[in-house]
Parts: sequence; structure tokens; C-alpha cells
Amino acid sequence: MRTRTTARDSGSSLVETVIAVSLMGLVVAGVLGAMWSSVRLSRFSDDQAKVEAVLGSAADRLANYAYIPCPTISGNGGYLPIVQAAAGTVDWPSSTVTLTSVRFWSPTSTSTGTWSTTNGLTNGECNEAASLTTARTLQLVTIEVTSPSGYRKTLEVVKNNVFPRIIS
Repeated sequence: MRTRTTARDSGSSLVETVIAVSLMGLVVAGVLGAMWSSVRLSRFSDDQAKVEAVLGSAADRLANYAYIPCPTISGNGGYLPIVQAAAGTVDWPSSTVTLTSVRFWSPTSTSTGTWSTTNGLTNGECNEAASLTTARTLQLVTIEVTSPSGYRKTLEVVKNNVFPRIIS
């Protein structure tokens, strides 16, 4: 007994197979592209979060460190080693944290005061016994953090040498 084969049972042609494989390839390429974009966005978000963490840690370290009357921007004569230690919180090299400026409050430069790049203290006054005046106690320190991938953000912190008085 022979069974009859109809046109429906003959299978698919080469053209149909190529079209099906091409469509599947387009779908897979689209899914892979979306996954790759997601991975890149995740890396960028991770860098942003780490930069924010390092900035927060650097600001805390700066606020809790002793006041330096005449700080320098680089080297050991200022706040740089203190804020660079914050890079260790995310296992980055200390060079990712820099101080871009230290400015000093100058109440006499205008009627309302302004930040100046020159210190109101002379070299002889640059010691812990500097008298407490607003011109000699406020510093605006700018911290910059750059992630290894290049994402960069800055934060300005006001450092002061004003301590609460002991009321007797």
C-alpha cells in the first residue's frame, strides 16, 4: 500500500530556509545589541556611583582633618594626601583624586566679600597660632575625582578653623 504524498508534505525550499535563518539572525543581533547597551550603561552607572562615593569620603576626611592655615594644592604641604586616601574606598589609585584649587575668604575685597586665590596670611603667620578672623579661617577647597574610565566630577568644600566655645 502506497500512500500518496501531497504538496503540503514536501518540506521547505532553500529560499524559505534562508529567509527564516536571516530573520532569526536579525532578532538575535537585536537582542545582543540591547544586552551590550545594558552592560555599557551599567558600567557607566557603576563609575558614577564610585566617583560619588570617593567624593563623599574625601569631603568627610577633609572636614575631620586638622585645619592647615596656609595649604598648598599639591604635595604634602596641604590637604592632598588626606583627600587622596579616599580613592582607596573603591580600590582606585590615589592619582584619581586631585585638589584643583584652594581659595580663601576675603571680606574686604567687596562689600559682601569674595573668595580669593591669595591667602590673607603672610608666611610668618602661617602657623597654628594664627588669630581667628573670618579672613583667616575660611577656605574653599575644590576636590576633583576622575574615574579610570574618564568620568569626572568636582565638589567644593568649605574648610574652617572655628571651634565651639566652651561655656563655663
